[in-house]
Amino acid sequence: MHSDFKGNALLLKDGRNQWVAVNYWAEWCDPCREEIPELNALHEAENGIRVWGVDFDGSSSQDELANKVGRMAIGFPVLSKETIAALELKQPPVLPATYILDADGNLRKRLVGPQTREGLEAAIAEL
Repeated sequence: MHSDFKGNALLLKDGRNQWVAVNYWAEWCDPCREEIPELNALHEAENGIRVWGVDFDGSSSQDELANKVGRMAIGFPVLSKETIAALELKQPPVLPATYILDADGNLRKRLVGPQTREGLEAAIAEL
């Protein structure tokens, strides 16, 4: 079992969803801020895809991270440091970056640059 930074449980296998898009973002990254509404839309869609976020810079406290999430209007779960470590995802060299995981947590695809809801749905459909 994994968790977001608030301690809420996040399950790779929840019986409904098969894919997870893990997005690395930073508050200073303009393309990251631009893609957040697309990722929020993907998260809210009933399409078998979940979105989890990762603060590229790593906040020093839960309050700092909560403030960043609020300022960026992120509507999807943001992973705890422990969950990022457990998923064994390497921090990307550039932002934004999105990693596509299957239901077993296997990395299936890495995407660099801002993504759209439709683009991510198409990338996953190809897998």
